[in-house]
Amino acid sequence: MKTQLRFKEGQDYPEQQNGLQKAFFHNPKYRDMSVNARYLYMIFTLRMTESQNKGWIDDDGNMYIIYSDEDLMKKCTANLVH
Repeated sequence: MKTQLRFKEGQDYPEQQNGLQKAFFHNPKYRDMSVNARYLYMIFTLRMTESQNKGWIDDDGNMYIIYSDEDLMKKCTANLVH
């Protein structure tokens, strides 16, 4: 079973500042991760700041993002590597 990463309210996440974890560049575990996957991760982690500010938090204290498929596709098609 895969472990799911959960962002908890009130915790500090350095990747929210720059959007991309340094591990994506230094850890061999992520060597085969595509640039597009890294970009999507960045979009979602940066969106966590908005989630915290808007109170998008479930009963367990997990933050979540609200991103329509249409908005995500617009953002991605302009920036993803083809």
